[in-house]
Amino acid sequence: MRAARPIISHPEHQTRAQRITTRSLKAIILLVWLYIWIPVLSAILWVLGIHVTYIYIVRAPSQTSWLLILVIMMSCNVIVSSWSIYNWVRFVGKKRRRGAPLVSHEEVGKVFGVTDPTTLSLLIHERRLNLYFDNAGVLIRVEALGDEEKEELLLASASR
Repeated sequence: MRAARPIISHPEHQTRAQRITTRSLKAIILLVWLYIWIPVLSAILWVLGIHVTYIYIVRAPSQTSWLLILVIMMSCNVIVSSWSIYNWVRFVGKKRRRGAPLVSHEEVGKVFGVTDPTTLSLLIHERRLNLYFDNAGVLIRVEALGDEEKEELLLASASR
């Protein structure tokens, strides 16, 4: 199943008002996201024995507490920005999901040691198969799963 396409897939086609609205919403969501991380950072500092966050943020809100929040927010911003820049540099211009290279029927037959056209057709076209091998590791039989076997497998995997 393919993911739904975005409403606007080309931001350059947005109007100026739409771009400003989108960026404003993104900034607000980012600020909320950063605000949510403050307790986590406080807990980490608390475990490390640094009770500064409790003193500055909870007990005595002042200008220093706002500076501490700003430092924490900027630290998170630097970390997330660094990670996004790293990913951009690493993946810019590359396809996100590459398809598997095409494999010829002869190659599939050679790998499995199959020369029979019906068995080769099963290997290539069926999605679910039972493969039977002998003790030497040679393929001796291939069976396509029937509808009943598929349902049994689905029920068994759903009950796990």
